[in-house]
Amino acid sequence: MSLLNWLERKLAGDNSAKLTFDKGQEEFAGLNLKQVLDAHLAWNDRLTKYLDGTSQENLDVHQIAPDNLCILGKWIYGPGGKQFAQQQEFKDLRQTHKEFHLTAGQVLVEHNQGNKQAANQLLAGKFRALSSKIQLNLVRLYASAN
Repeated sequence: MSLLNWLERKLAGDNSAKLTFDKGQEEFAGLNLKQVLDAHLAWNDRLTKYLDGTSQENLDVHQIAPDNLCILGKWIYGPGGKQFAQQQEFKDLRQTHKEFHLTAGQVLVEHNQGNKQAANQLLAGKFRALSSKIQLNLVRLYASAN
């Protein structure tokens, strides 16, 4: 399934859609797209398990809220930024990625302060929307560069 078809199905709510790449197509300007997309998709499950108490992870807001510690963030502030900084698609990706991490941190803060309902609302609303938007922005950048 092509990257664009996969994204369209995911955004339409089809969680059974599996992303596959032809040999050599996973790499984009030094970034493994599949790895990054899978990692950002996994955050919803990780936070859901943390909020419902079934996670074995000890999530730290100081490691989650910054947008430059994950693979995509390191790429954005490193080689990706050097190569694509002037493209609007890159600027959109950078901003959305920053908001995504801040919102993930906010989910944890709300939960840790005992505001379970607020944490769940953030996760189900703003966080999921930003997760989808990151995927869309990354695919748009990929498409504009190719």
